[in-house]
Parts: sequence; structure tokens; C-alpha cells
Amino acid sequence: MEPRPTAPSELDSLPTAPLMTRDYETHPALVYERLRTAHGPVAPVDLYGVPAWLVIGYHEVTQVLRDESVWKVDPGHWRALREGRVPEDWPMLAGYRVDHLLHQDDERRTATRAAVESALRPFQDPDQPQAIELRLAVERHADELIALFTAGGSSGFVDLSLQFARPLPLMVLNRLFGFPVERGDDMVMDAWRMADAAPDANEAIRRLITATTELAEHKREHPGNDLTSRLIAAAPELSDRQIALELYAIIVYSDYIGQAVTNTLLEALGGASDQAWQSLRSGAYGELVNRVQMASPPWANLPLRFPVSDVRLGRYRIAAGDPVMPSVAAAHGDPVFAAALTDDGLKSSRAHLAWGAGVHHCPAQELSEMVATTAVSRLLDHCELDLMLPVDQIPWRSSPYAHGVKSLPVRFRLLAGASPLPVVEAAPPPAAAQATTATPPARRSRSRLWRFLAGLASRQQPPA
Repeated sequence: MEPRPTAPSELDSLPTAPLMTRDYETHPALVYERLRTAHGPVAPVDLYGVPAWLVIGYHEVTQVLRDESVWKVDPGHWRALREGRVPEDWPMLAGYRVDHLLHQDDERRTATRAAVESALRPFQDPDQPQAIELRLAVERHADELIALFTAGGSSGFVDLSLQFARPLPLMVLNRLFGFPVERGDDMVMDAWRMADAAPDANEAIRRLITATTELAEHKREHPGNDLTSRLIAAAPELSDRQIALELYAIIVYSDYIGQAVTNTLLEALGGASDQAWQSLRSGAYGELVNRVQMASPPWANLPLRFPVSDVRLGRYRIAAGDPVMPSVAAAHGDPVFAAALTDDGLKSSRAHLAWGAGVHHCPAQELSEMVATTAVSRLLDHCELDLMLPVDQIPWRSSPYAHGVKSLPVRFRLLAGASPLPVVEAAPPPAAAQATTATPPARRSRSRLWRFLAGLASRQQPPA
């Protein structure tokens, strides 16, 4: 029998203010501080019409993430959902109806995570040939994207979010998973829709799972040196559908990488952090990325947890089955966390929560850090960059989970003496011009996204 609260939940009677507001999009730190002042380390909020607890204290977030005996991730523990009190059209609901590692507890979580970690291991161990090959591929993909947007000359304008940071993880995942390029484009774009709780999130999730199921079926019959094949080998007892759901979870959270890149660039270019500038000037790009995980974590809030018994947290009694959202960004803004850090040059704390904590700590942290650090280093080693908008005018995505920009327009100037960039094809010529070519040269297969980016680069204009 599911645990029941020993008394009516305070969440059902407390007034709640909407979390997803314009203020939250543009100045989330101010929203967290208002909630902290009014409620302490745990605050009741409204998530698209559904009441939930937002955990904003560093110690309290750490407690929720680390104590699996009390705090569960399986939505089956969510009392309001079991009782039919969560509307069917709630924009975040579709994601909680998918059964994968991030929604599994205890023995199921242990078994699934072991398989995922085994599949990821050769791509994360820097001494393994798969990891070396993948890092070189990331460098090559980053250089190709830089070459594409700089093809018009030694200086110009580019949206680093649209034309660099978000496409790069897509290219890496296509390679890592063994996806056909065209299907991979659709896959990651649907992952963005799910992370933003877009109106078509339900359909996006359905398409994602269909694509990963088809991939699992194909790789079971035709294995290769890719993550999908290794996951099947690590857990042959899992059905194609179950393999697909684990791939889906990795895909959705891969958007973290693109946000980590843009957040790092914005932090450095916007001059918000002297420590970021210090890391940048010394070429310590890995440390720069790490510092931004503290200052501007790409995943501001983590998926809901549900206590299996009544528990006191902060000023409130959290009833069994209440939805609880741990906020990494708010925890990093807690004065308790800030006071624990010491300003000693490049030796920053690794105790931050940007990768989660406890048994659900991100299993792909090393891979994600490698991709983000490589992206930032290749870009800054080749280009001098200046923001085209004031920092307070940079547009942010609206998402209950992610914290990332919609666009990052900059002026670029290629640095003299940088290593040469690859030659890449620009936008395809018009149909009329193609018709006059008797024997067109052989072309490397490129995805729809690449063709879109090439066309965009060919007509790049400075922002108004």
C-alpha cells in the first residue's frame, strides 16, 4: 500500500504564487531571494497550476538529493497524480509518464544505472580509444561550425546559441548513438521541446521514443562501436523499448551541454565574474566551465521528488506524496553555500550541485564536461568575441528545468595565428545554378540542420 500523510498536507492550504513568470525568466535569483525571505529554505509555489514545494536551501537540496530512503523519484509516489488531481494537459506531465533511470528507485535504479555506466565508460575514460576518438570528433565538429559561420570573412556576426552551442551536442549525439543524421536532427529538436515543457511536448516525447526504439531494434541486429550497442550488450535482458527509454533520458539531458557552453560564454563575455575572467585569461577552460556551473547552472531545477513519509524540511511539514522540486540554482545562491567557498584563485569548489548528488548524480558528467570544455576552448582559441546586446537584454528560455539563453548574438573576429579551420561547404547553390553543372562534385552527406545553418551563415546580418 502507498504511504499516506498522517495529516492533511500544508501544500493544499497554503497560498502559492506562480513560479513561471517573466521575472523568473529574466531574474531568477531575485525570485529565489523573495521566496527565501518569505518562506526560508522551502517555499510553496505554483507550477503551471499545480502546487509544489520548491527547495531553495543548499543543505535542504543536498538532503533531498542524497537520502533515497525518504525521497523517491518514481512518480508512482505522487499522491495528487494517483488521485487524479493533476490535469491531463499539465505541460510537465508527459515527462513523468516515461519510465527510465531518472524515475527509478532502489533496486531498479541500481540495475539500470549499472548498465548505463558500463555503456558510457569507454567514452568517458580519457585513456580509452573510444574516448580519444570522441574528443577528436568533438574538436572537429566544433571547428566545422566555427568555419561555417566565419566563412564570409575574418569578422562578422553570429548567434552562438543557434549556430554553435545547440547544434554541437546534436552532432556529438548522432555520432555517439549511431543515429542516421536526419533522424538525429529531429531527435534533439524534440528533446528541446520536452525540456521547455512546450505545448507539443507530448508529441515530441512520443516521436523521441519511437526514434530510439527503432534505433535499439536496428542496433540489436547490427551492433557497432556506439553507446546504443554497448547499452544493449551491458543489459541484454532489457527489451528494445526499455533500451529506448534510457536513450531518451540521455537525449533529453544532453541539452545541458549546449546551455553550459552559452552560459559559460555569457558569464565570461558579460564580465559578471572576475574569477571567470581569471580562468579565461589563463586558458583554464575546464575551470571556467566549472565556475559557471556554480554561478549559472544550466539545469536550474531538477525533476520532482516525493517523500514516502511525512518529513520536516525548513519551516514546513512535507506530507508523504507531496511533489518537491530541488532547485540547484537557488541552492547555489544560498548564503550558506556562498560562505563555504573561498576565493583562492583557480582552486574553486567541486562541491556544487550542478550535476546532482547522491544516487542520481549525472552518470555522464565526464563526457558532458569534455564536450562543453572542448567547445568553449575551440571557440575562444579561434575567435575574439564581443556581445552585441547588453547582458540584461539577452533573451532567456522559459523552462521549469533549464536555464539557458534563446540566443547569444556576438561580433566575432578571427584571431591571427590560430590553427587553420577546416574547409566546409556553404549553402547549396540555387536549383538553376545546379542545373548548369554537368557533373556536380561529390558531397559529404549533411543533415537538414547543417543545410539550415549553412544557409543562415550565408545571409548573416548584425542584430537590429
